[in-house]
Amino acid sequence: MASVTADNVAWERYTLPADTKDSDVMTRITFSTVSSARPLHKIVDLVAELSTHSPQTKNVIVMTGRSRRMAVESHTSELQELITERGASMSSMVPKTLGDVGAALVVSGAPASLLVLQAASSS
Repeated sequence: MASVTADNVAWERYTLPADTKDSDVMTRITFSTVSSARPLHKIVDLVAELSTHSPQTKNVIVMTGRSRRMAVESHTSELQELITERGASMSSMVPKTLGDVGAALVVSGAPASLLVLQAASSS
């Protein structure tokens, strides 16, 4: 299954309303779709905003993927912009390990927990 299709199937499974045993859990999770010309800057800003507005007892958890296989666009230049803007430095292994979104959150010092996922085919 193509990466985008797999992403869409998983997204719909958890974001579409349904009468399931998970309905209590789903009331505590917020899903949203956001478009941006600068997606890494946008996610950094969203996490900062959520962290600022969340009660101290709630943690912001960001789930992201790391695979670049079959990716339509590259975020390398935007990640480099973030690194420069923050006056930070980063090993080239960080985006390879965490993905571009994970690396952007690390370089920004985002006040969130980060969960990085990568699908693997079963063999």
